[in-house]
Amino acid sequence: MKKIMTAVSLACVLAVGCASMGNTDAVRAAAYSALGTAQITNDTSNRPSELVELTRLTTHVDDITLTSPTEATVLTTYKYKGRFNTDGGEKSGVLTIQRKMQFTKNGDAWSQSGNAQEVARSSSWSGTKQS
Repeated sequence: MKKIMTAVSLACVLAVGCASMGNTDAVRAAAYSALGTAQITNDTSNRPSELVELTRLTTHVDDITLTSPTEATVLTTYKYKGRFNTDGGEKSGVLTIQRKMQFTKNGDAWSQSGNAQEVARSSSWSGTKQS
């Protein structure tokens, strides 16, 4: 009887783990879809105000946390390469911003709910722009 209970318990744990993994994959796909749409449509709503000229934008999904079966939090990184207005004048380099996005599941589809929130930023400047 103990072996049967152990086998049933293990099967339940595996089933829940696999279901969560599937949700994580679906959330990841929705997050990359949202990031890709922002890049393709040249969405400027999340662009940093100090950005003068964008030469390259890369995005990455860093972490996904399922907060319930229908809600998830996604941590993303945006790397903006170009020219920026800084306290020291206009400089070229890379500005990295980490953002938190909320997703909800409606039926079988995950979608972003609300705007992304900035949680961290760092920069690496290569020099000043010469006029």
